[in-house]
Amino acid sequence: MSTINLDQKGISNAGPEFNAIGPNLQSNILKSHARDHAKLLFLKFNAGAGKIKTWIKNFVSQEQYVLSAAGQKADTEAFKQGIKSKIVANFYLTAKGYEQLGFDTDKFIEGNMETEDDDSDEEVEDTSGAIFGSNDFVRGMKSRRVNNKLKDPEVHHWEQEYATDMHAMVLLADDDEARLNAEIDTVKNSLQGIATIIKEEEGHDINARLPNGKKIHTEHFGYADGISQPRYFTEDIKTSPVDLQPLSIILVKDPFTNKDDTNYGSFLVFRKLEQDVDGFNKRISELAAIVKLNANQQGKITAEDFAGALIVGRFKDGTPLIKSDVKLEESPAFNDFKYEHTDRQAHKCPFQAHIRKTNPRGQGVLVPIKGRFITRRGIPFGKPGSDEKKGLLFMCFQANLKRQFNFIQKTWANAPGFPPFRGKPGIDPLIGQGSEGEQCWPKEYGSEIEFPFDFAGFIKLRGGEYFFAPSLGFLKSL
Repeated sequence: MSTINLDQKGISNAGPEFNAIGPNLQSNILKSHARDHAKLLFLKFNAGAGKIKTWIKNFVSQEQYVLSAAGQKADTEAFKQGIKSKIVANFYLTAKGYEQLGFDTDKFIEGNMETEDDDSDEEVEDTSGAIFGSNDFVRGMKSRRVNNKLKDPEVHHWEQEYATDMHAMVLLADDDEARLNAEIDTVKNSLQGIATIIKEEEGHDINARLPNGKKIHTEHFGYADGISQPRYFTEDIKTSPVDLQPLSIILVKDPFTNKDDTNYGSFLVFRKLEQDVDGFNKRISELAAIVKLNANQQGKITAEDFAGALIVGRFKDGTPLIKSDVKLEESPAFNDFKYEHTDRQAHKCPFQAHIRKTNPRGQGVLVPIKGRFITRRGIPFGKPGSDEKKGLLFMCFQANLKRQFNFIQKTWANAPGFPPFRGKPGIDPLIGQGSEGEQCWPKEYGSEIEFPFDFAGFIKLRGGEYFFAPSLGFLKSL
């Protein structure tokens, strides 16, 4: 069977393309697992390659799990008929994990058209058929080169477990927390003699209710999350057909399977991001003391509401500043907008606001965004309102690390001079790293009058790594 055309848009999740790749593509890539609870096991193999391969084959062959994209679709349809969902299970490998299994990771970069100086932002056309943009996957997130590129904290500041080499990640997710805990214990027992569990993480969805009763997903700062995501199937159109993206921004051919088959995978970025909620709220109050509410906002929102929206680009309910100066409590939140014709000068939504920094949305020809999307699959950790550490187990899928996550973090979020309009906007106030100065904020909604105010440092990286989500066809053939 020949490979499918990943560059086409407007495919159906009931069409021939999905039917071809769905059985061998891991779940949770094209569609979120949508479970309330998740467990992540980070592994370091300590057995021979033969024993490890046998364990992997057994793990990805269990019928009580949702393993494939096709299985995820079937499980969703069964759930709509009142049948209890299965546990979602995924298995990811690092470059060092592939090496432990006896695979040459040069397969990820053979013929790669990236130059040795691939820290530059220049695009180099891929004419090789190799997995373009994957050099940093082979280097690893802990490498000095990647660490410097992303301006991450030095590795000795990470949580100790993440500072060691890891080979794989197992993810299990379920709505039934008790069943999930029991199953993760079973998996851990099966790993004895196969791998050491160097770190275990657990995440739990945070839900909030709008006054109209609609449920939204939030993070620990209290803002609606997961609103702006790439969509791939015609069944997912919520605004207009231009929202649909080609599978080429998320899927790549599995490098260790035959060239002309339908085994695909995706690069996964994992980063544990700790949130300083108290510090964030205190700084929001300080910003709120400077901003001015306009006549329409008076009595409808607080100064803290407006200050927070300036930082994020949306109010807590998800309403984007580009649409409204007050919360609209819409569900789903409005997402069909561009900045170029509605707020080109950033008098409503600042250039450095988080959602504008990481998705400039038609800001103009100087800010090309084609192919820069990532597909987020993170989940919060830590109990809201408690004294325990809390934050986000950030995960995102993409086909090209250089062009997607790394570019967004390095060239957009961390860059004080992006976008290149009206001086230097400063870094992303949420995830930006490095220089913290030069941010300016509108005194009032829609006003040209601005004032300087530094806002950064309330999200800290505690560890992370690059993974590849291999095809099930590869894993079952080990």
